[in-house]
Amino acid sequence: MFNLFSIVKSLLKLAGVLSEWGKNRQLMKAGEAKAVNKGLVDAYNAIERARRATTNIDSKRLRDKYKRSSDKG
Repeated sequence: MFNLFSIVKSLLKLAGVLSEWGKNRQLMKAGEAKAVNKGLVDAYNAIERARRATTNIDSKRLRDKYKRSSDKG
């Protein structure tokens, strides 16, 4: 009787450990997905800032500036 109780107790402990391991693994995967998503969002935002910066350049003014400097030389 005591031996059966010990086996059941050990199996319950094992089930608890496996359950905790599964929960931790799930949390780690969720954290990893969140970190990857943040990295993608940050990269997208940086690309958009660079695109806006290039579209805000006054190309005519820039072209005229360099044309005048080449005319001097």
